[in-house]
Amino acid sequence: MKYFLIFCSLLLLITTFVDLHIGYGYYQILRWCVCVFSVLVAINLKDKNITLFVLFCIIAVLFNPIAPIYLDKNLWKILDGITGIFLLWCLFNKKIK
Repeated sequence: MKYFLIFCSLLLLITTFVDLHIGYGYYQILRWCVCVFSVLVAINLKDKNITLFVLFCIIAVLFNPIAPIYLDKNLWKILDGITGIFLLWCLFNKKIK
């Protein structure tokens, strides 16, 4: 799960800081990876930490690939950056493991 966390955070930070004209497929992969990871972590945190459980549920809903939320591109860049930094913080947080 640690490597999946690193992979998801790198995908998010690439979309935030690198202005490439990437096709829609990249964003679909990003949505699937972040949503699946968030659901798995939320399931593990359900009884342990309610605050982190709620945060990961919000991330899962926001990055849901089945019923996507359509926002402005600049707003998505900000959300991607915040989520990527949050996931990196989770990598070093002892409560998540």
